[in-house]
Amino acid sequence: MAFALAFSHGGSAATLPAGRGGDPTSSWRPLPKAPLAGRLGESAVWTGREMIVWGGVTRSGAEAHADSDGGAYNPATRRWRRIARSPSGVLGGGGTASAWTGREMVVWAGNSPEGPAGGAVYSPRTNAWRVLAKGPLGVREGYASVWTGRELLIFGGHTGNVATPTAAAVNPRTGSWRTLTALDAVKGLAVANGAVWDGHEAFVSGSGILIAFNPKTGRVHRISLTKAHIALQPLPQLDPIAWTGSEVLFSTGAATSSSRIGVLRYNPTTGRWKNASRAPCTGSTQVAWAGGQLVAACGTKGLQIYTVRSDSWRTIKPAPSLLNSHADSAIVWTGTELIVWSGIVNKPGNPTPADGASIVLSG
Repeated sequence: MAFALAFSHGGSAATLPAGRGGDPTSSWRPLPKAPLAGRLGESAVWTGREMIVWGGVTRSGAEAHADSDGGAYNPATRRWRRIARSPSGVLGGGGTASAWTGREMVVWAGNSPEGPAGGAVYSPRTNAWRVLAKGPLGVREGYASVWTGRELLIFGGHTGNVATPTAAAVNPRTGSWRTLTALDAVKGLAVANGAVWDGHEAFVSGSGILIAFNPKTGRVHRISLTKAHIALQPLPQLDPIAWTGSEVLFSTGAATSSSRIGVLRYNPTTGRWKNASRAPCTGSTQVAWAGGQLVAACGTKGLQIYTVRSDSWRTIKPAPSLLNSHADSAIVWTGTELIVWSGIVNKPGNPTPADGASIVLSG
């Protein structure tokens, strides 16, 4: 089972202690006790009012179980509520594709190797689910997804061997699927590292490849990495992070807590790559995108925050957090507040406590 990896971005680095230059009063605030067990790999979306978490994998000793339950947390009232269980055959194992459509949460899980593969749509208004049609995609893991505003696109994956077809799109409003046949010829998506949507195209990375895909025209364009300011042999994992409005941000990852996060910027209009400056701190394998800011661990107790607009870093010391110590947590950005819940702890037994915290961040 794959865990979430870090990403980062930077230009000119400036290290500022807490209280001088930003977030002087920022500190982590523990979340109230959740009505569900801790887990890893759960789907997490922000509705504009609540963080909804669903599915994922709970652990009991050496046993791991795919889950169909979930909960919703409202930061304004600081209250959790349980949500209805997903329908039979829809289990949230690791690697779930999910999105908030503006009204509902859509999820699809490949649940390799045992299955089942299936998807459903959840309405917070009615606290009810409806099952999606089976669709063309079967059991798989290692896939990536992106929401276009109309469809959930799902790319790649494997079952030990490459899973076929390579990609498909589902419209949660109509429940209709379509196979994205143009991607069947693309090699290197057996493990898809991630995808970002720019309003017209999805940028998808895999094993040594980066493609742009237009779901309206079906056009696939392979993007050269020769000018991407990275060593091509061996090629590091290139993870799409976010669309800034003019560029796609990619991470080359921070594989350990003693390594620094590396980030690249790609402008699809000019075809130019830009290497970000070095992050001020060693990081971790888990970070968050907070609407124009990149938030990552700084050592064991701090955070390093990169602001795209000013192309600068700052660091704060709000005490240890899940970003510093966990992996594969549920993470959402509300517009003002970063919420992190559960995930796996890197210590003997790999526990998944049901703890959580939030922090208010300035721009």
